[in-house]
Amino acid sequence: MSDQFDEIFDVLVVGSGCGGLTAALTADISNPAKVLVIEKSHLIGGTSATSGGVIWIPDNHLGKEKGAQDSISEAKEYLKATIPADEFNEVLIDTYLDQGPKMVRFMEENTDVRYTSLEHYPDYFQDAPGVKLGNRALEPLPVSADILGDDVDNLHPSGPQTILFGRYGVNFEESHAFTTQSPGWLRLFLKIFFKYWLDIPWRIKRKRSRRLAFGAASVTRLISSVKKRNIPIWRSTELKEYIFQNNRVVGAVVKKDGQMIRIKATRGIIVASGGFGQNQSMREEYLPKPTNADWGCEPKTNTGDPIKAAEAIGAQLKFMDKAWWVTTLKAPDEDFPRLSEVEKSMPGNYTVNKSGKRFSNESQNYLTFMLEVLKKQEEGESFTPMYMIFDAEHRKNYPVGPLMPGKFFPDSLVKFVHKNWFNDNFITRASSIEGLAKKTGINSDGLIDTINKVNEYSKTGKDLDFQRGDNERDRFSGDQSLTNPCLGSVTQAPFYAMRIDPGEFATCGGMVINNHGQVINKNNDPIPGLYASGNCTPALLTTYPGPGATIGPAMTFGFIAGKHISGSNTL
Repeated sequence: MSDQFDEIFDVLVVGSGCGGLTAALTADISNPAKVLVIEKSHLIGGTSATSGGVIWIPDNHLGKEKGAQDSISEAKEYLKATIPADEFNEVLIDTYLDQGPKMVRFMEENTDVRYTSLEHYPDYFQDAPGVKLGNRALEPLPVSADILGDDVDNLHPSGPQTILFGRYGVNFEESHAFTTQSPGWLRLFLKIFFKYWLDIPWRIKRKRSRRLAFGAASVTRLISSVKKRNIPIWRSTELKEYIFQNNRVVGAVVKKDGQMIRIKATRGIIVASGGFGQNQSMREEYLPKPTNADWGCEPKTNTGDPIKAAEAIGAQLKFMDKAWWVTTLKAPDEDFPRLSEVEKSMPGNYTVNKSGKRFSNESQNYLTFMLEVLKKQEEGESFTPMYMIFDAEHRKNYPVGPLMPGKFFPDSLVKFVHKNWFNDNFITRASSIEGLAKKTGINSDGLIDTINKVNEYSKTGKDLDFQRGDNERDRFSGDQSLTNPCLGSVTQAPFYAMRIDPGEFATCGGMVINNHGQVINKNNDPIPGLYASGNCTPALLTTYPGPGATIGPAMTFGFIAGKHISGSNTL
């Protein structure tokens, strides 16, 4: 043991999400090494575990096996048309499009990672050249929690929006069928319901379903692969600073269980630690105001420490004012906020602010929706809070946030189980639109005018204000039994308003990297020994062009960094 270091590893990986675990596996598989993964939380999986786990990888082999017609040139054309010119990093995008499909194949050939192509999940900008209606998004296959052994209890909880009724592990097709109540949804649900409750040995011990899907499945498959290669994951271990000697990162100081440990990393460090959304002081320094960590859906440990530590040794930072914006909602008795996304697309659910007016197409890509919010916010309009407005008919038939359809969970049952949900700071209920406006403080004239308009639009099937439902991306999350799957009336009392906030599921600014995943300094030179991937780096697909536009690049550049740090780079 060196006098200067307490521990020596070849590769140190910071963060246990999809990007970090992909990097750890790639580094070890490519050139067997002594690899250590550290995780600040006492739970494994980070933001990835709370997510849908989908990755956006154009021209992938799984899509081709289902007959997809795609190419890298079409994907680049699409990205060039949908990402602003000053944010379009051609070198990194070329690298991503080339290496993404290779990453998927590598992981499937060498690890327990398995995906299926989502044939009918469209890209988000349907008017752009090179757009596709499906097969660019890949979903992790569900997996049994058994493969983790005792580590299942160390897995970070799933995001509440990815677990049906807070219990059932469902995949994308099942979740989409239930939400939109497409043909066959009841049969699917009953199958899941009985399988869950008949699994008595598991039920005795845990509420979480044995069947894991979405981000939980993605992380679980990666953890299983890491365990098979005997790569340790140190939980409750926080990176404090990089050890920088002779213009090279040679290790790090970490805090593990209250003790400071100096770790030498002979090949280098790969940082995949997530963003800084839970650091209120960094939010105040970088993000648009108003900003509140309570609106963010990321794990509480996402405080940006590795980003600040990198800045201290000269790393270049970029896009620190950006986040993966999405409206969020927080039920009074839930531990952290959930994304408010799909419900905004459902017919008969409309979003307003205190003016009572709609301000955007609720069915579009959630990031674009929020970018419009931020723009209007800069102009002086307030969006803290916003409200989803719906009526008794919508309440009966569709889920809204944690509210399951009223035909399954009527208000009387909700009030019995969740006594504090129906309050004027979360769910407001009234017998008239005027009464709803008065209780919430929404402008009554504005809200009445809005409801009159949307009721007319629901008859004609045409949203004259925001063209909601005019393209396939909008219609995808709607009720396909309607002429316009996204438009419905608001006419049946009682009426409801559910509060939502201008939040994010992660920030996406940080250490600038090159096409090898190396962190670069302010002179645009790589910092030897330091790599990064994911939300601690500047967003690559800044406009969120398709489902999985965060984890796809995170895993791809984790793969690239793992290859480069192992000396087996293929670029």
